Amino acid sequence: MYELLVLALLMRWPLHAYFIADITNSIIGPWEKISRGSLSGLLAKLESRGMIEPGDPAQVPFPPTRSARVFAITAAGRKRFFQLMMDTTSNPGNYQRIFRLKALHLEFLPLKDQLFLVDHYLYYCQTAAHYMREEAEDMRGSDMKHETSSEWLTMTALTLMATAQEQWELEREWAQQLRERIIAAQISGETTTLS
Repeated sequence: MYELLVLALLMRWPLHAYFIADITNSIIGPWEKISRGSLSGLLAKLESRGMIEPGDPAQVPFPPTRSARVFAITAAGRKRFFQLMMDTTSNPGNYQRIFRLKALHLEFLPLKDQLFLVDHYLYYCQTAAHYMREEAEDMRGSDMKHETSSEWLTMTALTLMATAQEQWELEREWAQQLRERIIAAQISGETTTLS
């Protein structure tokens, strides 16, 4: 996720390392933060693989507050960004967080790839909501679960599953709105890609 986030930010602008850290922490916060050491290691790895390179400080759109290296994305970094954006099979348990990050940067992809990712996520949300609904029905209809569970456990589990189902349905509605924006752009002939 951090690799995608760093490359996505550099798709937009060359940045000082501390801006990368600040923006990354704003996106992934409030409970998770990337440490300076982890970011330094990631930047060194990306640079050694030819995905980022020293950038021109004059190209950074934000006024510097301190001295730091500037990084810019390379052609290899752009290629890796597109690979990471189109990956829908790695980390399925964290895909909700990953897709939210991808949604911020869909504009860099061709419209057909934007639609592919959003359609995949719509299916992901439907599957999760369906799973919660099925699990709740199973719990309600299982004599064994009623006999072996306390009323507290049963009611708490059922309300938790209902809440999770509602959250997945809201997430699906949001993804549907993304899809509608992409379709509208496609119909109007707009180019929403910056690449």
